[in-house]
Amino acid sequence: MKPVVSKLPLAVALAGLFSLSLHVASLSLEPTTAASSRRDFLGKAAIAGGSAASGLLTALHPSTASAVSPSDQTICVTGANGYIGLHCVANLLDNGYKVKAALRAVSESKTKYLQKIAAERGASDKLTFTSIDLLDVGSMVEAGRGCDAMLHLASPFTLKTGGGDPIKTIVEPAIAGATNAVEAANVLGLQRVVACGSIFGMVGSGSEKGFDHVYGENDVNGFNTPKGCSYAYSKMAAQEKSISLAAQNGVDLVTLNVGQVCGPAISPEQNNPSWEPFKLLATPPPGGAVLSCCVPGLCDVRDVAQAHVAALGLPASKQRPRRYSVASQKASPTYVDIAKIYAEVLPERKLPEIVEALPPKVQKLVIKGIGLGDKSLGELLEGVTIPEGKTLLVDTNPMLRDLVPRPRTVKQTLKDWFDNQSEYGHIV
Repeated sequence: MKPVVSKLPLAVALAGLFSLSLHVASLSLEPTTAASSRRDFLGKAAIAGGSAASGLLTALHPSTASAVSPSDQTICVTGANGYIGLHCVANLLDNGYKVKAALRAVSESKTKYLQKIAAERGASDKLTFTSIDLLDVGSMVEAGRGCDAMLHLASPFTLKTGGGDPIKTIVEPAIAGATNAVEAANVLGLQRVVACGSIFGMVGSGSEKGFDHVYGENDVNGFNTPKGCSYAYSKMAAQEKSISLAAQNGVDLVTLNVGQVCGPAISPEQNNPSWEPFKLLATPPPGGAVLSCCVPGLCDVRDVAQAHVAALGLPASKQRPRRYSVASQKASPTYVDIAKIYAEVLPERKLPEIVEALPPKVQKLVIKGIGLGDKSLGELLEGVTIPEGKTLLVDTNPMLRDLVPRPRTVKQTLKDWFDNQSEYGHIV
């Protein structure tokens, strides 16, 4: 039987891209004083490790991070009630850690799904809450007090500039949150900070070094600009500032360059605006073509959580702070790839098995038009535009070796996300 061939509606595809709106994942806090949790941690490690850990009180030993049982450690999680945060908390509790959830405000609406996660695991006694202000280093210190390490997930997230100054509303808050997490770790002596960075920390466009280049831990985004796609620029700037500060103060920082995240949401109230293209591609198309774009480093939210928790157990490092790319596969899936996957996993929708991407000249005109309407979206889409037969390549080997040895496939992620959203009654 001949495959169904159709073209997705350009107007529909663009409508989805324009719907990617401001979505701030901020949080809150209060002042504090210094403590010695790193020394406490090293003391526990020396007891647990016996003679092999005898030098831990004076220097970080390569086995430090794994020397203490998770049940003896408390992890501070900023942005704990977010899309990634809920999965991280679930993973931490599954692995025996205690969790101190740092939220902008501690209220029933902010904590109910966290409490549900803990109750389902019989771990309600292992979950506590604190308020946090990412812009106040004293508040960050207080949030991390009594903890052994920190997962820093919270950061402003917006793909449209709105009307304000993006430097003040996006870039500066992102840098402040990332550097304050490192400052707090330094003051408290935390064993490690695992920061949820972005693929935009390492690359804004595959054209930077060419589409045959595999982007990884040594690459830094040089494409995005502060007043272009401010969100992408903010992730690079926050990454570089926090890494520099951590190296200067000897803080063990691991930054995860996470690709675009998809997969099931724990909370039915979460509806990430960056999911709009996935929704559109799961809809029977009357005609048209998809943008010639890729989904940079698409990854499953459950694998992202696993990577964060696994990073807590990495051997301690005296070298420059480390970075890992987190993605489901080396080759970022294209919009055409995703449309093909949906045709396979959603047979009841009678989706076309083959769709076409816009020709390069048309793609350029469309992106230019979008940029005139919103400079941030225009620069973002220009960055993820791909030439025919190419896509953005991401180095996943370090992640496979150290953090997530068997990531979920793109097909599984999309299918699970679709089923999850359908069960919640969302239109997909």
